[in-house]
Amino acid sequence: MCGRAAHPEARHRKRRLGVVRGGAAVLICATALLAAGCGTGGIVKGGDPAKGGTLFVKGANGKPSCASCHTLKAAGAKGVVGPNLDDAFAYDRQQGYQDSTITQVVRDQIEIAGGRMPANLVTGTDADDVAAYVAACAGVEKPSSSCTVTGAAGPALPGLAGKGQKLYASLSCVSCHTTDGSKGTGPSFKGLFGRSTKLTTGQTVTANMAYLLESIRDPDKQIVQGYSPGVMSSAIKPGSVSTADAKALIAFIKTLK
Repeated sequence: MCGRAAHPEARHRKRRLGVVRGGAAVLICATALLAAGCGTGGIVKGGDPAKGGTLFVKGANGKPSCASCHTLKAAGAKGVVGPNLDDAFAYDRQQGYQDSTITQVVRDQIEIAGGRMPANLVTGTDADDVAAYVAACAGVEKPSSSCTVTGAAGPALPGLAGKGQKLYASLSCVSCHTTDGSKGTGPSFKGLFGRSTKLTTGQTVTANMAYLLESIRDPDKQIVQGYSPGVMSSAIKPGSVSTADAKALIAFIKTLK
């Protein structure tokens, strides 16, 4: 490939595509020979995993985050739209693939994307950082503490709002809902409580306690205009968040004015 023989790791990767299951097959089929340096983004020579972890969870420039679609345990990410990255790379690690190879695969997949994944969700050094983070932390049996990404927004809050703040991170709400008004996979939580919201049905509702309780407990019942059903419910099953926890999340949302 690219005028030269494929790297041995790349040839081995190509031979075993038939036995890779689920998300790994989706991810690897598109990038089987990228370890040989044939990807469209060039050879990755660096990347900061610490910065990459934050970008993985929170996204960049108002674009959806990686965590909104992919599962990666170390990041607290539970997305199910795209491949489970722990599953995708656990086998590679067992086979002795180096982090540099995994970094290259991820970096090129970010650029070429395809299917339901938009191209260039992160670019340049940001993409290098995300690739380095995934290579360091995905599919690792006992990831280091540096792989853990905190989703907490701002200083710790007291009382019920503080509980909701922690749930915002632990339930991976941070993957889709921003707290600063920027666009995400789901509506931003900033200024949400009490706001008039237009639904896909054309109906306009007020995001009050009753509406938010129902939206958290049954995510697909009322979809905000401009957003798609099935995204939140793929990670948060209807009824899986208790009423008490939903009220705590709403108490946290109320603080985001």
